Amino acid sequence: MVKQSRLRVQKEKKRRRALLSVFFIVVITIVCWQVNKKIGITAYLNEKILTVKKSLYGQSVSTRGTVYDRNLKQIAVTLERVSVYARTKEVDSIPDTVEALGALLPINKERLQKKLETGSLRVWVDEDISQDQEIAVKEKQLPGVYLQHEQVRFYPNDTHAAHIIGYVDDNIGLAGIEFFYDRLLANREVEGKSTDSHLNQSQDLVLTIDLKIQRILEDLVADIGSWQRGIKVAAYVMEGATGEIVGGAQYPGFNPNKFTQYSPQALGNIFLQPTVVPDKFRRLFRDVAGIYSILEAGSILYPWSIQPVETNLGRQLRLWEWQGMTEQWSTDFFAYDRAVENREIVYKPFIHSQRQSYGLVPEYTTPLKIQTAMTGIFNGGTKIRPHVVAAASNQETGKEYHLPVSQDEFKGYGRVIKGGAKEVGKLLRSQASQGSSGTLLFEDENILVAQSAEGEQFLSSKMLFVLIPADTSPLTMLVVVEGPAEHPVSKKKPTEQSLEKRVGQIVDRISVLQQVAKSVSDVVEVEIQGEDNYPVDKHDGTVVPGHLESQEKVKKAVGIMPDLKGLSLRKSFQLLQNNNVKIRFQGTGSVVSQKPLPGTPLKGLSECILILENVEDVELKK
Repeated sequence: MVKQSRLRVQKEKKRRRALLSVFFIVVITIVCWQVNKKIGITAYLNEKILTVKKSLYGQSVSTRGTVYDRNLKQIAVTLERVSVYARTKEVDSIPDTVEALGALLPINKERLQKKLETGSLRVWVDEDISQDQEIAVKEKQLPGVYLQHEQVRFYPNDTHAAHIIGYVDDNIGLAGIEFFYDRLLANREVEGKSTDSHLNQSQDLVLTIDLKIQRILEDLVADIGSWQRGIKVAAYVMEGATGEIVGGAQYPGFNPNKFTQYSPQALGNIFLQPTVVPDKFRRLFRDVAGIYSILEAGSILYPWSIQPVETNLGRQLRLWEWQGMTEQWSTDFFAYDRAVENREIVYKPFIHSQRQSYGLVPEYTTPLKIQTAMTGIFNGGTKIRPHVVAAASNQETGKEYHLPVSQDEFKGYGRVIKGGAKEVGKLLRSQASQGSSGTLLFEDENILVAQSAEGEQFLSSKMLFVLIPADTSPLTMLVVVEGPAEHPVSKKKPTEQSLEKRVGQIVDRISVLQQVAKSVSDVVEVEIQGEDNYPVDKHDGTVVPGHLESQEKVKKAVGIMPDLKGLSLRKSFQLLQNNNVKIRFQGTGSVVSQKPLPGTPLKGLSECILILENVEDVELKK
């Protein structure tokens, strides 16, 4: 009995010690939190660490490079966030200090005075002040009033291309191009270049994205997204010969300036998430594999419509590997394995196609892999990998270094099979709709069962592949529309406008912008970043402060047809880019004629025609 009593007493002592330990930890945590709230220890230490880094390594250590689109327009910049705080013990006169700060900053004077009178060692006065306000506070030299500087990543285009660009937290890229930027810094050297091309944190990136085309895609997905409640839409445009992504939009989107306010589902890129390949796409892949199998075997290729297709499964598998549908590879704006690991929803077809035999055509893959495979088929057989980063530019030397397309080994690859492009083109045209200017639109719809932790849900998944003629190299576009399907067996109600018709309205504009961008790529100039602080409007605006005046000038100029005679095509596009006018042009050189004439109101006009000629040609005619 004695031994049992001692054991009981020891257990009681241990229990009391455990409770006391938990109590002390809670008390210490609360005290530290309150002290940090009043004094701002964390912010103070961060400020001191930043100052030491600047003194030891220079400004470039804490500065993240600027990201540009292919026309050198800013997509991501690093700005200074400036805040004002006061150390109450150093303030000579609280009323005078409040009065002086109230005249410079949009603050509540009574509230600030109460804060200062509480005796807290450190009081925050205002955050995200403008540069003019910063200068004014410095000039006052108020005792006890200080400025805190920290660098913040800012995205002047808000939601545009957000799923491609990604976001940054504490100067660390967490997704998209920002994540890839950190990988480049870790590698420290551009592959295949000499040691003078090392990457550093002042390195700028030039992307293949075209913001003009991006805006068209953003409007497209937002419009389609309004057709039905709970719908998801994504649209990507890729250059056929190179795999360059010239635009990619998703609805609903997110604002990378405040990405923490969004759920993981909203931040996810549906173009990188595996889904079921639509039946029409699988059938087309199977028939293309049959054509290439016949060519590889050295047989005579008759028109596909009258020749029975007997696909060799080994050759078919090599075709899918060549197209990248079955192998693991990553883009420079996200990693495939990461997308698969984070997948919370599993898609399954509602009805399995048992009557059709697709051989080894994959049943599941990502929309981006589908677009890549379709592009590889119809670009003449050249292997490509989609990418967004085109080059790195050194801020100090101005040198530009082209980055490798991907880490994949392309040795032994080239064209999958020479020839056959003509028959493959016929195959697509026989199953696709014909749009304007030779555009081909290929669409299919699946009814899927989405399985998640919350249960099962029927979804309608549409895919529209578009082949867009554009100069020497065509563009490809893939639109994915996913939404709830309440009655999977019955036909869906017709929407306000068919998907093909809505997409067909923008392909001409995209084609023209692509041709213009290619023709003026050598003369574009870098958009100069002003010496501005972080925006005062807390991301609600779409323009970096300091550029507001120029934006207002552009808005005032909108409304009438300007005189474009003698201007280049690029300058003409700059003057007309804010108008909903379709621009058609003929020739090269400078504008010699235009319709409508200068001064004509643009309201109600749908088209503008520009005639261009070289100066030498004009002189010869005279």
